[in-house]
Amino acid sequence: MAKKRFGDILVDGGLITETQLGQALKFGRENDIKLGQALVDLGFVTEEAVAHTLSRQLQIPYVDLNKIVLDPEVVATIPENVARKNKVLAIGKRPGEILVALADPLNIFAIDAVSAHINATLVPCVAIDSLLARTIDQQYAALSGQSSGDQNGEADESEAVAAINDILIQAVRREASDIHIEPDLQEVRVRCRIDGVLHNIRSYPLEMHPNLISRIKIMSQLDIGERRKPQDGRIELPISGREFDIRVSILPLRKGEKVVMRLLDKSKVQINLSELGFEPEQEKIFRHHLAMPHEIILVTGPTGSGKTTTLYGALNKINSPEKNIITVEDPVEYDLPGVNQVQVNLKANLTFVSALRSILRQDPDIVMIGEIRDVETAEIAIQAALTGHLVLSTLHTNDACGAVTRLIDMGIPPFLIASSLGLVLAQRLPRRLCPACKSPQEITPAISKLFPDTPTDDLIIYRPQGCPQCDNSGYRGRTAIYEILELSTDIEKLIMERATSREIARQAQRQGFKDLRRAGLAKVLSGVTSLDEVLRLSLELRE
Repeated sequence: MAKKRFGDILVDGGLITETQLGQALKFGRENDIKLGQALVDLGFVTEEAVAHTLSRQLQIPYVDLNKIVLDPEVVATIPENVARKNKVLAIGKRPGEILVALADPLNIFAIDAVSAHINATLVPCVAIDSLLARTIDQQYAALSGQSSGDQNGEADESEAVAAINDILIQAVRREASDIHIEPDLQEVRVRCRIDGVLHNIRSYPLEMHPNLISRIKIMSQLDIGERRKPQDGRIELPISGREFDIRVSILPLRKGEKVVMRLLDKSKVQINLSELGFEPEQEKIFRHHLAMPHEIILVTGPTGSGKTTTLYGALNKINSPEKNIITVEDPVEYDLPGVNQVQVNLKANLTFVSALRSILRQDPDIVMIGEIRDVETAEIAIQAALTGHLVLSTLHTNDACGAVTRLIDMGIPPFLIASSLGLVLAQRLPRRLCPACKSPQEITPAISKLFPDTPTDDLIIYRPQGCPQCDNSGYRGRTAIYEILELSTDIEKLIMERATSREIARQAQRQGFKDLRRAGLAKVLSGVTSLDEVLRLSLELRE
């Protein structure tokens, strides 16, 4: 049975009328363009409809270039000039075959031109025309200055490439923050940190481990031959239509090398303070202090508690052409438009301290320090605040009141802390209950005691259930809970007296201070998170 013509398939599918088909054929002849392009130019169909129809008519695969991770070595099998001239892109490799994306797979001249450069069978796939052109630009720009590597296409290398691509795609789909690839006794274990908790997602035969590690080293431009020392690298990669900055850490273990990859989604740079989880009064206080011309604002919490995200949200809020904002970070996690960001480089002797000294000669209005790690950094931060700068930074303490005593323990004179510190935030990231499956929790007397201001009969809280939408975890995403300590005259007096963090906390509570536990219980009452999550964080606070 003869295949239907392209135009007839569009008519039969209800995408265009016979009249539109005739108009497009005439327009195509007059402008020397193909029917598909004519239909798009006239606005009768979309490029995606054209691509899907070509796929059905020719019985060849359709590929969405937004939803695949491309291997740079595979892309490089087609010379750039050939790829651009013929609008074709190598997207995959199988033994003896190269998968290529084309907008017009009927163009035998393009296929012949590519075949002349590749010693393999071409397997054509249909792609959207404009997306293909954009992807060709992106991929060959990324390849600039890089070698195409070995193109022999051995099966084990292709298997490793496919495995890493699959791991990345799965991690992005599950909104993972980190990927762990590690050799175990009998297999290679792959875990993803999702909403702060590690989950097994894949396992591979132990003999694949060297190729998996080598693949990651190639992508992050690390030394493939070095297996005895830790290495750190970086990958910039489009995954599923989103641009990712991937930080790679490789650590030699007794059983082999372990890889941890942190996924940073560049599309999430524009962080809005209102979306982070502040209560209205907390956000009002924070915004008030961000408008101060000079003081220190500290954000505290353990690693992975979202401190940098909060600081980036603050910078987005106060960023304007009238202000010179400079940051010093290790590492720079996101590129912020309009912000001057300095990356710490220990090999070049560019430390937090040396960078800060230079920054203060750059006429800054606002300085953000990624972390106060030592007394020297703390001293410079305080001097910057006292000389007319707004300083934002982070500190590793369990709670807001502990930040004050931590600075004193570092050797900072109390009078300097009292005169420069304006606000301290402590935060945690409880998991959000999945809205699709959360279910009411039975209210026991012990639970009722946690909410003394709510009558038992009116008390409704929720617990995790689990469903396909949340991978049966009961949770989807995370929110933030905050405690905010404003330095009043009474608290400044306690600091001068070298009071303990508990004494400072008692005074703060008399001023209406709400600690992390109370903030978490408020999120439980609103149905955002579970009591188990808040109790887990409460145990962490007591440790």
